[in-house]
Amino acid sequence: MNNFRHHEEITAFLKQVCREIKAKEVHKEVRAELLNHLEELIEEKLCNGVHLDRAVKESIAQMGAADVIGQQFHLAHRPRFNWGLLAIVVLFMTMGLVAIFSAQAALVSRLGSISIGLKQIVYLGVGSCLMLLISFSNYLKLARFSWGLYLGTIVLLIYVFLFGNLANGSRGYVNWFPFQMNLPALSPYLLLIALAGIWSTPQRDVANEFTMNAFIRKSWTHVGTVWLASLLILSIHSIDNFVLFFIGCLTLLLVLKMKRTLLVAHCSLFAVAFGWFLMSQSYKLNRIFAFLRPTEDQRGMNFLLTQSKIAMQSGGWSGNGFGAPLNALPDLQAEMMFPFLIYCFGWGAGITMVIMVTLFVQQMIGVSRKARDPYGKALVSGLLTLFVIQYVWNMLMWMGLAPFTSFHLPFISYSGSLVIFQFVAIGLMLSVYRRKDLGTLEVT
Repeated sequence: MNNFRHHEEITAFLKQVCREIKAKEVHKEVRAELLNHLEELIEEKLCNGVHLDRAVKESIAQMGAADVIGQQFHLAHRPRFNWGLLAIVVLFMTMGLVAIFSAQAALVSRLGSISIGLKQIVYLGVGSCLMLLISFSNYLKLARFSWGLYLGTIVLLIYVFLFGNLANGSRGYVNWFPFQMNLPALSPYLLLIALAGIWSTPQRDVANEFTMNAFIRKSWTHVGTVWLASLLILSIHSIDNFVLFFIGCLTLLLVLKMKRTLLVAHCSLFAVAFGWFLMSQSYKLNRIFAFLRPTEDQRGMNFLLTQSKIAMQSGGWSGNGFGAPLNALPDLQAEMMFPFLIYCFGWGAGITMVIMVTLFVQQMIGVSRKARDPYGKALVSGLLTLFVIQYVWNMLMWMGLAPFTSFHLPFISYSGSLVIFQFVAIGLMLSVYRRKDLGTLEVT
């Protein structure tokens, strides 16, 4: 093949084929695949005594018209946009804006001149732009920065531990004028994106490396990275984000089909760390398991659960109307948005919410299944886990079926700047889907 791969007619043929393919990312693979087929045809003809120039012409003619081949490649391997997932996100945004402006009207006596609705519009606008930009980028380029992203997140968690504002027994928000960011809530997203790249990248064997050194290196990569991050998250008393991060890590391990010993090691971490944390935080222990005794302490630990059930029951099918006051629940715009939605707009709003979440999860599972590379599959699966836990847990806890947490409804509740990074996560998923057909090529 080296004698004729630069043949003038072959070069012209390949250029004409690639001219029809809009996705430049597949041009190299297309050329290689077509050259392999041409090599087989030309060598067969040369063995039969055909002159080189004639063999090249006949082989190209046998392949077919260049423009037709190019159009077939273009149709099969063009980037695709997941309009279904985008449509559901837009519906979430719309429902969220209606809910937040309704909460603002209900809380006018508490919020005063503060407009959480206008702030949410700004966050949604910035997040939407980032989502679209990232969706048209190549997510594979992010993998090379995985270790940097991981170490940067660790530094941020250490900063929160040392300088974060203390509220309700936890360190969370950091004031970086003019921004206020909840870094612990952001950390599960950053850490899972980083670990998806670290764990899906094959580790290079180091020449003449001692067995103990190799064991330490692999243990740090697959276990130490999780334990260190978990220790920092728990040290700032952010149990909710620890649960998100830990379950997300288990998802990555399962998707990447890692050894069972790693699952055992991480489950041991969860049992020890979670048990230690709960024993040292007796108030949170009682708060978490209060839902198991919903009829007890209804003016104490179960006060919010009791009031949310009353609010949802009073909503009925018609609801109490836009901006209906609900003084019994303090943070209507945040984690209590689900019962407030039903209180204002009726049980139909709650059913609609459940249907939208189901469709949202279905779309993201489809993206994960269609991802061809381990990094893309791990990336989507890890982020999917974060969204599913927050949606499902939030709705279940207000029905008394899950422990009380501070999980918000993504794109629905008012989460401040965190919603921007949730849009970034969706953008990465859209990027994975867009490039799902830019993988292995086949020529028939």
